[in-house]
Amino acid sequence: MATKESREERKERFKAMSSAQRKKLIRAKMKAEGLQEGSGVTGKDLSSYNRDEVWDLIQVTSYFPEMQTKPKTIQEKVPSQKKSFIAWILITTALTGGMVFYYQEYPSPETRRELSVDGIFAD
Repeated sequence: MATKESREERKERFKAMSSAQRKKLIRAKMKAEGLQEGSGVTGKDLSSYNRDEVWDLIQVTSYFPEMQTKPKTIQEKVPSQKKSFIAWILITTALTGGMVFYYQEYPSPETRRELSVDGIFAD
């Protein structure tokens, strides 16, 4: 029965291996999965690629985090409930203040009616 090792222990074990041991392990795992070593392009083996070009591509992709294999969570910018609540309080206060000011400035209904009629027929 195999013992379970943590991810960190597995990484340390892999780092402690020599290059030849790592290649052997990777090839054994690929064979177990039914994968073949190579580029995946028929008629082309790995030796046909220019190593400098491949290295340049690896270097270029290191500058673009969206091209790296680590998935990053992108959080949408959603207004917080606290900001929305404050906005509603400010809007309500402004409207209430405007109504209070209007009724203090023009207390009689006749004056308010004249203002609204004048506003409708303003030229």
